[in-house]
Amino acid sequence: MTTQQRRQEILQEMNSITCMERGKLCMQSRGPGSPPFHKLQCWHRGRNHTRYVPANEVSALQRALAGHAHFQQLAEEFVDLTVAMTRQQTEGDRKKNSRKSKANVTGKPKPS
Repeated sequence: MTTQQRRQEILQEMNSITCMERGKLCMQSRGPGSPPFHKLQCWHRGRNHTRYVPANEVSALQRALAGHAHFQQLAEEFVDLTVAMTRQQTEGDRKKNSRKSKANVTGKPKPS
């Protein structure tokens, strides 16, 4: 599979992710004998936001968090492939240009 094909495959896979949520899901307890509860914490616009999550929403939220993690992993791979491709093109251009002789731009004679 070529780099370009893998990039297209990544974009299609990113497009197929239908639910995402940022943050970290934590389970906490108020003390012995009290039922545990869940809260979602995330940074947004430089501030930490906390949201308490009802028990019946926890599994859906876990799927959404996994979707976001998968998206981030795909984005990282996409960037790595694109950077490698860009460097390859730049290196190829540099090799092409290095064969050409460069004229004396300043017009001054070269010292002997």
